[in-house]
Amino acid sequence: MIPREIFLIAMERRETPRVPFVETSIAFDIGQKLLGRKVTPLYIPQLGLEMRNVEDEKALSRLLRRDNISFRFTAPTLSKRPVGKGGQPFAGDGLIKSMDDFRSKFSLPDPGDDDLYGPIEQFIEGKEEFPVICSMRLGFLSALVSIGFQTYMEAIYLDPELIDAVTGAYVDWSAKAIRRLCDMGVDAIKTTDDFAFNTGPFMSPASFRQWVIPYHERAYREISVPWILHTDGEITGILQDLFTMGINGIHPIDPNCMDIRAFKRDYGDKVCILGNVNINTLSMGTPEETYAEARDLIRDLAPGYGYIVSSGNSVPNYAKPENVLALVRAIEEFGKY
Repeated sequence: MIPREIFLIAMERRETPRVPFVETSIAFDIGQKLLGRKVTPLYIPQLGLEMRNVEDEKALSRLLRRDNISFRFTAPTLSKRPVGKGGQPFAGDGLIKSMDDFRSKFSLPDPGDDDLYGPIEQFIEGKEEFPVICSMRLGFLSALVSIGFQTYMEAIYLDPELIDAVTGAYVDWSAKAIRRLCDMGVDAIKTTDDFAFNTGPFMSPASFRQWVIPYHERAYREISVPWILHTDGEITGILQDLFTMGINGIHPIDPNCMDIRAFKRDYGDKVCILGNVNINTLSMGTPEETYAEARDLIRDLAPGYGYIVSSGNSVPNYAKPENVLALVRAIEEFGKY
């Protein structure tokens, strides 16, 4: 079987010859270190996105025995952008604090602009044996970032018009983009709207059902390919709500606050599980520790199928190349059924 077939069958929780390895976010610099050479990036300047071109993405997948190639396609957020270790950018405070800000500052690129999709056509046409997974957001997290966490939570009670305007704009943008991307031939959509702290969801389940689910439905109903939902944090309180949206896979079952083995026991019959080699291990551990963590995850989660090895978030620029290779070695040695 080729990687695309193995991935799609695993997403259906059916029998595969081996445990797939899927990683949708391997940062640019660590990718160059692993490949041992400079790569030429692709840009979508209207979205502020930089990505590997399809040939380098395939080369990285073949090197790592990864079962996918990926690109990101998200509307820009309006926030401050502090930079952390290794040039890693982070979202700072939001810039849309009021309806006056929304009317005067908020705008998004036209999701119908053909120029946005030119680089993506290269992925679709050149994917060869790999599934193409598009990572994007449905709307909640983009709205949260653009408004700012504190202001967003206050606005639920004090300025619901602002929440409706910003979230609605992002969701409608995502819905149009998803429809086009699925029609173009992506093999899966991965959405990356985080919903929780390590201690529990950002908001009560009742608020989640009011301010997230109905908005996201406007976008996720356009997904016509397998759907992987990513969220960090402790999501037990909203888990049943996530299942009602019809997700096919869930990533990563945050290793810092959730038990992926218990999750597989309790929910492995409902959804494919992707995860969750801790990025702390990948970035601060040893190759031996990384190898052992991946080995133990495969041992405990592979039985019964419906499991895909992945990181506990992403592979950042500050990950150690030798640890990434140790992860690959463990998958190679223990991942066969």
